[in-house]
Amino acid sequence: MAAGLIHQMLSMIGFGPLYPDIHRAKDAWALKVPGRRHREIGHKWYQEFGKVWDLSNPFPEPVNQQVLDLGRSEGPDAAERLQADLAHDYIDRTWDDLAKEERKYWEGFFVWLLYRPDILESWAGVDVLRGRILRRIDDRDVWEDAPEIIEQYKRLKREVSRHHKWRLREVLARWG
Repeated sequence: MAAGLIHQMLSMIGFGPLYPDIHRAKDAWALKVPGRRHREIGHKWYQEFGKVWDLSNPFPEPVNQQVLDLGRSEGPDAAERLQADLAHDYIDRTWDDLAKEERKYWEGFFVWLLYRPDILESWAGVDVLRGRILRRIDDRDVWEDAPEIIEQYKRLKREVSRHHKWRLREVLARWG
């Protein structure tokens, strides 16, 4: 299973908000049922792998339409939350195919990236220090206020500093 920091970092890169509530809820069963078996609960999209989707087409047209419909009926935030939920299962499925060394590399990379707010802003369009997200609206780049990102970022950084900094040390020792 991908560490929570991976899910939150990829949510930040893809959407801006980290959606920790979605990721914690989906992985709550991992404490009781370790490993891949926890995905039998709360990971509906993961269970559809090979039937409805695959890695070459992770979000087929009916899913895209569902997101668009939800956006129209309940607003863009609801649609984005659905996307974060689906992406969680996609990330887990992708993670399953990575070798242990590859997982260590990517964990270290995301820890490193967390400590580079300048890159998060310039590359991912997420300004974690001022609470802004770069959005593409009507073919224009627009910085949108998102003050909740500041606290989400600080919380994740504190959590990583306490529990995951070894991942960065390990990656730097191995790959420089």
